[in-house]
Amino acid sequence: MNIQNQEQIKLYVPQVLELIEMSAVNSDLQLGALRLLTNLSVTDKHQHLLKGSVTLLLSLLVVSSEALQVQTLKVLVNLSSNPDVMDDIVQAQAPASVLLLFDERTSPAVLLRLLTFVGNLKAWRPSAQVADELRRKQDCLFLVMLDESSQLHGKLVRLLSHPAGEIQAQVARILT
Repeated sequence: MNIQNQEQIKLYVPQVLELIEMSAVNSDLQLGALRLLTNLSVTDKHQHLLKGSVTLLLSLLVVSSEALQVQTLKVLVNLSSNPDVMDDIVQAQAPASVLLLFDERTSPAVLLRLLTFVGNLKAWRPSAQVADELRRKQDCLFLVMLDESSQLHGKLVRLLSHPAGEIQAQVARILT
């Protein structure tokens, strides 16, 4: 979390995002680019530069290796801890297949970060008007993970019996 590095990195965010999008999936280049974004997203100061990248990050989750998933989730967790970018996050397109990660076969490192991300999302409370608007946006993160029609709740209930106590605790926190 070097502030001077962040000032330099922010200048190259569009190029870094393009590298992530255009590089081979699971490449060292993608991983390095995500590490840069993780550094940039640690503080709220430059997170607004990444709010348009949420769809890309969510799509990476479902096609990448564990190392890339962990790094992607670090960025998403950082972004979701900032209420100022939450509206953009919940409007982002999300592949429905992201729900498949909420499974006991998913790596605990990935699952724990994914649950932290969802916990941050669940802490956000839209007004009734905003929720209605989001329900009309097809495939947005709100519909996939937060709306009462989402299949996430059932998947979380099943994770209450996960062998890792830390995961059980995260799930319980989200469900209560």
